[in-house]
Amino acid sequence: MKGSFVKHLPNMLTFGNMAIGILIVCSMIHERSPLGVQWACYFIFLAAAMDGLDGFLARRFRSESEMGRQLDSFADFISFGVAPITIFLTNLPGVSLGAMFILLLYPLAGGYRLVRHNLQRQCEYFMGLPITAAGIILSAVLLLNSLFHDGLGRGFAVFFLLLTTALSFLMVSRFRISRIACSRLCPQGVWEDLGDANHELSR
Repeated sequence: MKGSFVKHLPNMLTFGNMAIGILIVCSMIHERSPLGVQWACYFIFLAAAMDGLDGFLARRFRSESEMGRQLDSFADFISFGVAPITIFLTNLPGVSLGAMFILLLYPLAGGYRLVRHNLQRQCEYFMGLPITAAGIILSAVLLLNSLFHDGLGRGFAVFFLLLTTALSFLMVSRFRISRIACSRLCPQGVWEDLGDANHELSR
């Protein structure tokens, strides 16, 4: 019983991450106060912690699976791709067509980045800015603004749109971020596959 619980714990955390994102999206439809923004941002930070913990536990207890990998991507898309944009959008007094187009780019770029990451069968580096990092950045900016201002001013709105555009390009870009302690973070089987691939290339 204990072994079964430990095996499914990473996926439980992933579902928790996903649930937080969905709750943020639903709650921001009705709660548009600075306090509501602050709580939504805090919960995104909690989702980020759960996102890191589920991967750590999956590797620690060797319970990685393709299902867990896909679930994690769906959860990240909601919590870090959709939720921060929803917080911003629901607190704007009005939004132009151009602003809506810019905001739409962010979740699209995040979705593309997640799919590309899932197809990336190696562990030496990340390609592009992780969507979790982008979501944390947007949430931190929204949190700071809500702590010092009652609403979203025009200047902040322009800054947020520019930041969103920059993060979108960083997510789809092909720059590489080295993994820290990669040999300990990746499943052994992946390294064996890499070794086999390198052996084939060297022949």
